[in-house]
Amino acid sequence: MHAPTALSDPDIRVRTATHADGDTLVELISLVDLQLRAEELPGALDPMRHALTDSDEGPLSHRRNHFLIAENSDGVPVGAITCGPAKWMSNPSRSPTIMRRRIAERVSTVHGLAVVPAYRNRGIARALLHHAEETFRDAGYTALTLRHDRSLTKFYGRLGYTSHNRLSLTLPTGELLSLVDRGWKHAFKILSPTASITTVQGMPTITGALSD
Repeated sequence: MHAPTALSDPDIRVRTATHADGDTLVELISLVDLQLRAEELPGALDPMRHALTDSDEGPLSHRRNHFLIAENSDGVPVGAITCGPAKWMSNPSRSPTIMRRRIAERVSTVHGLAVVPAYRNRGIARALLHHAEETFRDAGYTALTLRHDRSLTKFYGRLGYTSHNRLSLTLPTGELLSLVDRGWKHAFKILSPTASITTVQGMPTITGALSD
């Protein structure tokens, strides 16, 4: 699970994070503008530190979470991606209780994707995201979502993501789950042929992601 994975750049390798990488991940993900005050940042990243203490033999690195670090040829961390269940998935006002487990088993979220400034524009972010997508696809997930600054719409579009002001997901009951986070855009990518993106109420919507 922790064997390095080669990238197109031979000087950069990706590996799964370990419990010892807590400070490294916090430092790297802090490069992302999370739209938080400085004093709020440590508390916001504490769940990531806690999740790093979990591990299992499944395809994801830390139970329902997946953490990857990119290193240069000297073993210095230069990028990271952190993925896992989104907060809305366990929020009673946003996610139906009866559907929570299925949602968490089929849909995941990129919480942070960061590359240190000196190593940007080398394809590292693209490689980290692609690596994560393949792992979630192999684990049976049907869609990957994320929130991003509006300035990154074209970047994620080139990587196959559909961006919109809302994250919309159809439930097996036919109901529409629709979420909005002020100041952010949502983006999502289909990982399975059983799911698709359709237009519902004028919005691009993840459909079939939760079907048996």
